[in-house]
Amino acid sequence: MKNPVPRVGSCVALVFVFSVLNANCTRSPHLTEYDEESNKQARSAPLVVVGVVDSDSRVGRPVPSRRDPNYPMQLHRARVKVENVLRGSVSERTFWVYYFALGAGFEGNRPLEFGPEASRRILWLRRDADVFRMACDGWDGCTMFVKSGAHPRYNPDPQKPLAYALADILLTRGEGKIDEIPFASEIGWGVPGQGLEGYLIGKLRTLALTESSAVKATACVQLWIYQQDRIDSSLRQQARDSLEAAHCVCSLNPDKNIACQ
Repeated sequence: MKNPVPRVGSCVALVFVFSVLNANCTRSPHLTEYDEESNKQARSAPLVVVGVVDSDSRVGRPVPSRRDPNYPMQLHRARVKVENVLRGSVSERTFWVYYFALGAGFEGNRPLEFGPEASRRILWLRRDADVFRMACDGWDGCTMFVKSGAHPRYNPDPQKPLAYALADILLTRGEGKIDEIPFASEIGWGVPGQGLEGYLIGKLRTLALTESSAVKATACVQLWIYQQDRIDSSLRQQARDSLEAAHCVCSLNPDKNIACQ
């Protein structure tokens, strides 16, 4: 019986097909850095999720910035594990997202980056060139840190504006390990929600009643600000009632900072 003779042509063809498929799997998408107008519209992106970003790496070489050809922008690819969908819909629960990061020194606001440590954030996303990408490039106008833990059973009310879901996620203690100081800092930054002051006061009241130490103190500070703010008198009264119910003791320091306990 003769030994089988390999068909060289077929083997070469298979190697070629494998090489093409492999190249297609690893090829970077053709993306262009957003212009200023697109960055300004980041918070109107059609997809908003809460997710944990646990991997972030550079893709290719830096490219010239659209705003300054002498400044480099670096394309990144990050892995997102979706926990909640706050706006839009997505079938994948884990996917890669792309963005352009500042590629050299900078001065200004917080840059868009994720780094080596896992980070839970609210992410504003778009689809581009058949991939997900962040809704902003360079400066971070499309993520919010989530220090309140995971909220695995949370589903937003589709009839309400996104701001309600942001308040629910950021101002509600979730599950898992939660560092008190970052959680308190998150509360102190406040939640965007013009016209939702009554809802936010209610969330802060719950925190002031149920939390202790730094988290309670920060919730009390925010309530104190509301009772002094230029809002409807009924809302200021709601804030005052919440301060009294939670036994918040607040004072204005000589440096004009508010201290509560």
